Amino acid sequence: MDEPTPAARRPPLEGRYVPTPDGPNVDFYRHARSGRLHLQHCAACGRHQHPPRYRCPACGSADLSWEPVAGTGAVHSWTVTHRPVDLVWATVAPYATVVVALAEGPRLVGAWEGELDDLRLDLPVTVDVEPAGDEFAFLWFRPA
Repeated sequence: MDEPTPAARRPPLEGRYVPTPDGPNVDFYRHARSGRLHLQHCAACGRHQHPPRYRCPACGSADLSWEPVAGTGAVHSWTVTHRPVDLVWATVAPYATVVVALAEGPRLVGAWEGELDDLRLDLPVTVDVEPAGDEFAFLWFRPA
């Protein structure tokens, strides 16, 4: 079976399961839908954090704000799915899900939009945000 090209890695948005965020994730995805990645930032200790929380896990402060970040980082880990459960994703299998260490420190999980053979540890990447409905956005990573 031929492997899909990077441009074809995204299955059609119609038919994809789109979760409904709750708690502090609502703000993360509200910002992401704007097309620019934002992370919580602690005013007390200066740490960026993800996933969103009500308090900073480093110092316990509740003085948190949302700040835009570069959207760049490096591949920390990945897994390749050959037999997806969701039939919409089967149209682009095999595909990779990556864990990326952002330049600001936190790690994010998203879909890989490059060639599977190009994946390697510490590969520099950038994020692309794909809005999906009114409350959610998919994160796609590609080589920088």
